[in-house]
Amino acid sequence: MTEKNKNGPLDSLTKRLEEEPARITEAKKGGTKVVGYFCAHVPEELIIAAGMLPVRLAFGGESEPAQAGEQFLKSYSCPYARSCLGYKVEKTNFYYNAVDAVCVAHTCDCMRRIGEYWERYFGIPVFTFGVTHTHDRFRSRPQAIAYFRNELELLRKRLGEFSGKEIKNSQIRKAIALCNSIREKLRALFEYPKEYSSPIEWCDVLRITHAGFLMNRLDYLRELKKIDKDLQQQRLRKIPFDKRIRIMVCGSVIGIGDYKVLDIIKQASGNIVADNVCTGSMFSRKNVTVYGVMGNPIEALAERYLYNVPCPFMTDLSKRLNRITKIARDYKVHGLIFYNLKYCDTWRAELGFIKETLYKELAVPTLLIEGEYSSADVGIIRTKVEAFIEMIGGRF
Repeated sequence: MTEKNKNGPLDSLTKRLEEEPARITEAKKGGTKVVGYFCAHVPEELIIAAGMLPVRLAFGGESEPAQAGEQFLKSYSCPYARSCLGYKVEKTNFYYNAVDAVCVAHTCDCMRRIGEYWERYFGIPVFTFGVTHTHDRFRSRPQAIAYFRNELELLRKRLGEFSGKEIKNSQIRKAIALCNSIREKLRALFEYPKEYSSPIEWCDVLRITHAGFLMNRLDYLRELKKIDKDLQQQRLRKIPFDKRIRIMVCGSVIGIGDYKVLDIIKQASGNIVADNVCTGSMFSRKNVTVYGVMGNPIEALAERYLYNVPCPFMTDLSKRLNRITKIARDYKVHGLIFYNLKYCDTWRAELGFIKETLYKELAVPTLLIEGEYSSADVGIIRTKVEAFIEMIGGRF
């Protein structure tokens, strides 16, 4: 939390989040099941419609769980993927211990294996579903959306069987309305840092987003409404003009607690204002659209979750580049920091294209930060970030 928000709009959310483990424990005693998931391609609307609690297990930044995961994945696997197993091995994280089942989207190779290990070695039911690697925004390959829609129908059936009740279309529509409301509130929060005088910083909006991965979604929406009301009131006051260098972050997943690079950027007098990260603004980018009471909610979910911004494991590089360029332009970005988790080749392969496109289109320079979940590289990262921000400052 930044100083400007101390004793401000985030206090209520922070306190509410601290109460969540006790609330989840009580709900489980009453028969409510908790379903975890790791990837943004999982439609949590189906979990909510089944009367269960969704929890996105997106923690990161700690070396111990990453190391513990090495008994399943090699040490040169993505530290986030290793942590998704390591937290379960260590049994120190409440949320990994609380889940009764997990949903796993077949995306990169590491994430696909996570489901197999959870089921075999931890005895947790795993609901897997495939995500086509073909992302075609022009819809010229109808077999892609048909495949994904069928996978979601199968997921719906399996979640219904696990919850003990059929998931009806009306329940899915209700869950969609709830999640759309949350996405709209989050999108509005991510818009604030676009201005040079913002009542909230991007890093705080990221933490608000992360809190939503863990909370009961109805309670979370109430907290978002409180925050929005408070920020609207703050906008009526005079907010100082922020002269810091404006930074955009892009790259691998930024997990809950993986704030090392973000803190270094702030300490170096950089101001993060925008992102292209699946645990950041990409998570809330697009609503699910159901056309009337006769519209098929599964088709609507398939359309939203398949045709949101494509992940680098999918095709359609040009759409990813266009989105990153648009964000950089709209938010008047001075530089981009590409944060790549070590051994995440899926994202690392994009760097050359992004770096070339941003500089050619907007003259925005890019800095690569490649790191592990360790404090050993803090000094090196700090030196690189400070030099990068100083170099940008010299251009103005």
